Amino acid sequence: MRLTRRDVLRAGLAGTAASLAPLGCAPRPAPTPVDPGTDFVAALLTDMHVDANNDSAPGFAQALRKMMDRPQQPEMLITGGDLAMDILATSEEEADAQYALFEDQLSAIDIPVHHTMGNHDMLGVFPDSGVDPADPKYGKQYFRDRFGNGSTYQSFDWEGWHFVILDSLGIRDRAYIGHIDAEQLAWLDDDLAASGKPTVVTTHVPLVSNYIEMQRGTEEGIPGGISVTNVHEVVPILEKHPVKLVLTGHLHINESFRYNGIEYATVGAVSGNWWKGARNGFEEGFALLEFRGQDVSWRYVDYGWEVEEETLTEAS
Repeated sequence: MRLTRRDVLRAGLAGTAASLAPLGCAPRPAPTPVDPGTDFVAALLTDMHVDANNDSAPGFAQALRKMMDRPQQPEMLITGGDLAMDILATSEEEADAQYALFEDQLSAIDIPVHHTMGNHDMLGVFPDSGVDPADPKYGKQYFRDRFGNGSTYQSFDWEGWHFVILDSLGIRDRAYIGHIDAEQLAWLDDDLAASGKPTVVTTHVPLVSNYIEMQRGTEEGIPGGISVTNVHEVVPILEKHPVKLVLTGHLHINESFRYNGIEYATVGAVSGNWWKGARNGFEEGFALLEFRGQDVSWRYVDYGWEVEEETLTEAS
């Protein structure tokens, strides 16, 4: 019998997942099986906010174990941004320490990883960081050098699908807003036209969200850092091409709706309420994506993280 690349990958990852299980733990209940018609599975983990000064490292490690502990393991991982707790207001040295901890936890898995840049992944943007805008690592350049292979956006193909990771952030007056610039929009249109494949798009900042409306209504308007301010320029490009799903993070909540045949979804955070419990009732978790032919669906997985009472007391 001829083995496919996917068969080989799954066989190798089975051993990896077993090695991630902590010693001495009681057997876990069998994970929920995927649909037997699923072609492949991928995962999106967003808003990890890893830092040495909280419980983020063991929490992130637990999320990774849960991600791999299933009969049909993810073939790849996309991170949705905010990998570190925050480098908007830190020096390069402090940023290096946060990302070293993040990468140390991530090294426990052996599947391809593609990173999305979050607002908290931009170095020294806030004035109190002490970083001069003339610094060669200022703002987005730190991410380009460390995670982006020289860019803050990219695309790639996997198993007959096309994946696009967008840079959804702008810097204005040493603050961030949700924005996709004109150069990137032109690239996006060309990239999708050249692909022609069914496509999943990820950004950090949502293109659109109902979060503000749900929290306080519409009278005050939507702050520029909540969603992409020029969404009206982005959506027409997506609608010209076979885009099936747009996945985002940033808000630490779950929401999903369809518009003109495209599903727009915001995925809850691995960190929940920044490692202090649930965020507006949304538990710590991540998204599993299941691909079947020309269709994709996703579901949110609560990986079982519980905040210690003493941690909550100290945080308050």
